[in-house]
Amino acid sequence: MAVVTQAEILSVIEHTAEIREYILKPDKYRRFEAGMFLQLSLEEVDSSDYWPESRTFSLASYYNEEKVIRLVIKKVGRYTTRIFNEVKQGSEVTIKYAYGDFILPVFDQKNDIVCLAGGTGVTPFFSFIEALEEQNELDRLKLLYSAKKYEDFIRLDYLKEKLNNDQLLLFTTQEENKETINRRISKEDVVNSASNYQDAHYYICGTTDFNLDFKEKLEAENLKNIYLDQWE
Repeated sequence: MAVVTQAEILSVIEHTAEIREYILKPDKYRRFEAGMFLQLSLEEVDSSDYWPESRTFSLASYYNEEKVIRLVIKKVGRYTTRIFNEVKQGSEVTIKYAYGDFILPVFDQKNDIVCLAGGTGVTPFFSFIEALEEQNELDRLKLLYSAKKYEDFIRLDYLKEKLNNDQLLLFTTQEENKETINRRISKEDVVNSASNYQDAHYYICGTTDFNLDFKEKLEAENLKNIYLDQWE
């Protein structure tokens, strides 16, 4: 059952002019699965009130001892602009969590987990990394991460710390950079990243076009374990 609770903003990190990271400390902290999402409102409400205007954001962290939640928010419209303008360190917001089935395999602790991220679509995969690290299964994860320019990659130092060169493939589509592969992610990149591609699990998160394009390409390979999430 979803929990409605107030949450204090502990810190705000600006990655770019349009992307910020928010660390929240909820009054009521409940266990949740990696890859799930929450609803955030700027209004103060409780579980008995009519739920006001809000926006949905992927959880960018896994359940942890610090009892905090990380969100990565992109300013893309009126409400997220309000969040950027009004939410600062020390602010209070209301959240309702956790929802969603974009979660790690329940009955498979062996095969590869291949994550395809476009832009801020990388957000839920931070929680995957934390969860798999806790379970001593982080070596199963492969992340293919595409951004327009090198400066657009989010929490890149963290990703490089947690994932080796075989696990983390970076792609830039509007900039040539020696640190990245200077093109879009291809179907071959995806299939070749998995040690047993037919049994691997494929998680796709980006724009609608990004998601549907890779879903179609992977289904053409007769792959079955394909999961989509879309927030950008």
